Amino acid sequence: MSDGQKVLFYLLSFFIPVVGIVLGIIWMNDQDLDKKSVGKNCLITAIIATVLSCVCWFALSAFSMLPGYYYY
Repeated sequence: MSDGQKVLFYLLSFFIPVVGIVLGIIWMNDQDLDKKSVGKNCLITAIIATVLSCVCWFALSAFSMLPGYYYY
């Protein structure tokens, strides 16, 4: 697997976490050590992207309610 393919899979895992989760589950069970490490990294990247998007969503929703408290 070339470095360009690895970068593509990592970017797909970050921007479309479902792809990273599927790639991670499939490739972590492969016999090839290179695919196994890429699958693990894709899974980790997808989980980090999902957690980061949830944190940002909660923060933005909290900040959107903040101007309503300025008038009290």
